[in-house]
Amino acid sequence: MKEERATSSGGKSREDWDQRSDELAVRKFSQVIANAVEQALNHSARKNAKDNVAIFVDYDNVYWTLMNRYRHDPDHEDIEKNLFERLWTFYGMDNIRMFKAYADFEQVDANLTSLQKKRIQIRHVYANGKSEDKAKNASDIELSIDAMETSYSDPNITCYVFVTADSDMIPIMSRMLYRGKHVELFYVEDAIAKHTDIRNYAHESYDLLEFLRVDVSPKNPSDFLEEAIDYIAEWHAQPANKTKNLGPKWLRDGLADYLAIPSNTASQVIDLLHRGNYIREELRTNEYGTHKNIVLNTDVDVTREQIPTNF
Repeated sequence: MKEERATSSGGKSREDWDQRSDELAVRKFSQVIANAVEQALNHSARKNAKDNVAIFVDYDNVYWTLMNRYRHDPDHEDIEKNLFERLWTFYGMDNIRMFKAYADFEQVDANLTSLQKKRIQIRHVYANGKSEDKAKNASDIELSIDAMETSYSDPNITCYVFVTADSDMIPIMSRMLYRGKHVELFYVEDAIAKHTDIRNYAHESYDLLEFLRVDVSPKNPSDFLEEAIDYIAEWHAQPANKTKNLGPKWLRDGLADYLAIPSNTASQVIDLLHRGNYIREELRTNEYGTHKNIVLNTDVDVTREQIPTNF
């Protein structure tokens, strides 16, 4: 009799265990289905959000950052490296409702006809001839005002895309999040502020250097010193430059174009030439006033071995 009760008890335990296992399997399966449905709905919501896209490009900021650091023109001749062509392809021509670029176009070297052919809405922000940083701030303000006005005047815009190279867009991006908009960001990793990560204010973010396939290989300033010396000598030898001054900014920009290097690298080249005492600055007066003029030190014998290479 005891043996029968033991056997009956053991059978019941196995049945209870099997029932609990079945219930656990059902719960796990239900959770998997629920997760899959949630992911599908989220994906659908994100996809629907990108049906009506407005793109705002802080072109002052992006242009100077990419050109000064990487010598990469945002309006690159290669469509795979061209900011505007890539964005049209990425979001789709049928989904983009607005595509604006903000800059002081008297300061940036931009081909306006090229931009207009790409159907870019150009917003010229006059910075009164101020420095690059001040011009950037002027564009930031104008862009933010336009984006906010758009959120009220055109409620059908569901996705706001901000293209920038610093963290000044955080206030307008935060405001768009509060308004229930889908926000996406294109940024430059080494140009964003360290104390506040701008990527926290976007649903999705993309590194511009990767997106545009920018050449980020390091440039050694000492590799360009001989050519820089040749450039300065040739510049002063030109009859058209006899009454002109080769100022620091003119020399930096000229070397950047001549050597096809970033402006930052050109500045490092000039610094090495100064430290090696191969160039000097003098004040010269012409019809435009008195300005700095950079010339070669003719009393110094220029040899490759003597040029400092540590930077």
